[in-house]
Amino acid sequence: MKVLKSIVTVSLILIFLSLYIMACYYIAGKGMNIFPYKNDKSKIIVYWILFWILSLSYILGIIFRSFLSANNLLTSISKLVGAIYLAAFFYLMILFPITDLIKFISGKIGLKGEAINYLSKIYDNGVLVFLVVFILISFGVWKTIHPTVTNYNVNINKNAGKIDSLNIVMVSDVHVGIGVKQKGIDKMISSINSLKADIVFFCGDMVDENTNSKSKQYLAHASKNIKSKYGVYAITGNHEYIEANLAETFSYFKCSNVKILQDTAEKIDDSLYVIGRDDPASISVTKHQTKSLKEILKNIDKSLPIIVLNHRPIELEEAQEEKIDLQLSGHTHNGQFFPNNFITKLVFEDAYGYLNKGNFNLIVSSGYGTWGPPIRIGTKGELVNIKVNFNK
Repeated sequence: MKVLKSIVTVSLILIFLSLYIMACYYIAGKGMNIFPYKNDKSKIIVYWILFWILSLSYILGIIFRSFLSANNLLTSISKLVGAIYLAAFFYLMILFPITDLIKFISGKIGLKGEAINYLSKIYDNGVLVFLVVFILISFGVWKTIHPTVTNYNVNINKNAGKIDSLNIVMVSDVHVGIGVKQKGIDKMISSINSLKADIVFFCGDMVDENTNSKSKQYLAHASKNIKSKYGVYAITGNHEYIEANLAETFSYFKCSNVKILQDTAEKIDDSLYVIGRDDPASISVTKHQTKSLKEILKNIDKSLPIIVLNHRPIELEEAQEEKIDLQLSGHTHNGQFFPNNFITKLVFEDAYGYLNKGNFNLIVSSGYGTWGPPIRIGTKGELVNIKVNFNK
C-alpha cells in the first residue's frame, strides 16, 4: 500500500511539473515576442537560461533548503524571487489566454481595418499584458507591507463577573519568513501595543515551512514585549504542523510567555473562558484525533462567556450547539489575491469578516502576512481589534 501511495505521489508531482513547465514555456514564448535581440543567438541563450532560473527559483529554494539550510541567504533569495514570480505567472496565465482568445475570435470573424490595427497597437505583442501584471504585482507587494487595523464591536449576552468589556487584539496567519521578517515582526508588535489590548490572541500559522529557526526565535523574543492585561494566548494552525519542527516552535513560544492552547480551556480572571482548538493538521503528525468541543467544555461553567480560538472557520454548528459566544478564526487569507477570494467564499460559510447567528458570533481575519507570494490584491493584511461588551 505504501509503495502504491509513493508511486501515485511521484506520478502526480511529475504531471504537475510537466504542466507547469509547459505553461512557463508558453509565457517565455510571449516574452520572446518583445525580446529586442531575436537575431543574436548568444543573447537568446542567456534569455532562456535566466528565464528558467526565474521560473524554477521557488523549487530551487526548496532544494537548497534540503542540503543547505533555511537560514542560508541563497535559499531565502530563491524562495522570495520564486514566490513573486509565481504570482506574476498566475496573472500572466489568466491574461495571455484571454488575449489569445480575443485574437483568435477577431481572426475568425474577419475583424480588419482600423479596429484590428488599433487593438494590435494596444496589445503590442504582449507588452501591455506584461505591463499590467508588473503594476498588479508591485501594488500587491505594497499592500502586503502595509497591513491595517480592522475594528469590530461585539455584544455578548452574558455576565463576565468583574469584567464589563474586553479589548481583544487578534493576529493570525503571519507566516513569518518570506513576507514578514524581523522588521515586520517589530512593526507588528508595535502595532499590537498601540491598540492597548486587554488580551492578545495568536490564531495560528504564525510560522510556516519557510520560517527558519532564527526567525522563530526572533518572533518569540519580540513577543515578550507585548503589553496586555491578561497575556498572550496562541493556537496552532495547519502550517505549524506542515513545517515539521513543531517542538522547536513550541519551545520558543513557551520561553516568550505565550501560552499555547491545544484543545484546552483557560479561565481568565474568574470571568470568562478562552478555548484553544488544535488544528486538524495535527492528526497526520500525532496520529491522534483532536478533541471535540463538547469534550473540551465538559467541566466548564457555560454561564460565563466562552471565546473559542479555532484557526479554521469551521465546526460552526457545533459551536452554536455548545453555546459558544465568540469564535475567532483565520486560515482563509480571504483568498490573498483576486480572484481566489471567490473560491474561499465557496468553501467556507464565512470566509472573511463578521458573522452573527443568534448568540453566536464569528470573526474571520484575512491574516497579517501572506503564504507563498508576498502579494495581496483585492484583500488586506490586518490586525483585528475587537471590543467585546458583556451584559451586567
